[in-house]
Amino acid sequence: MSIFCYKNLALADRLGERLQKKRRGLQLTIAELARRTRIAPKHLSALEQSNFTELPKAKAFRLAYVREYATALSLKGDECVEQFTREDGLSDAPLIHPHRAIRGFPFASVSLFLRNALVLGGAALFAGYLLWQVRGVLEPPRLVVYSPIEGQVSRAPVALVQGETEPETRLTVNGQNIMVNDQGAFETKIDLSTGLNTIIITAEKKHGKTTAVTRHLVVQQKNKNEQLTINN
Repeated sequence: MSIFCYKNLALADRLGERLQKKRRGLQLTIAELARRTRIAPKHLSALEQSNFTELPKAKAFRLAYVREYATALSLKGDECVEQFTREDGLSDAPLIHPHRAIRGFPFASVSLFLRNALVLGGAALFAGYLLWQVRGVLEPPRLVVYSPIEGQVSRAPVALVQGETEPETRLTVNGQNIMVNDQGAFETKIDLSTGLNTIIITAEKKHGKTTAVTRHLVVQQKNKNEQLTINN
């Protein structure tokens, strides 16, 4: 005759209940564990309440949270992860590669954005500098002549040449070198002859690019009355 014995077996605690009991036994608050593990309090609470839908969707993050929480409570991480998996903690978690999940994490996205912005900003500055250097080599120098004006008629045998160009530029007036100050301004006087005079002002960069401005002046011969007045 067979004899059957019935024995009450205690149901094993769910993972959330184990974590909560252990935390309370250590007299730790959710906030204290959040500082230790750097996991948001709402996610720690979701683990204790087995409310897995409140956890991040990525499988990698869920497993990392369980392992980190268990380690902080001096529990076996692998064992807790296995129990978490048995309790369908990953049932609604899509299969996402860990690197893709990290890229989807807000802080990682901000970090990646800042890094890309810095790289692009540095590249833009470098490209702008190169463009500025190339432009400085390829473009001819700026040259503005204020005096004399084109077609000017005068009785004076001397003309004042004034203008502005770029600093460190070689300037000539009818082939004669003229000094340019630190701001690029220049001024000189040249002798004229009666009749039509041609003045050629040339600015040349050290790379050979030049800019030239031509002025034509007419010097009229003084009449007898003007000569007598000057002699008297």
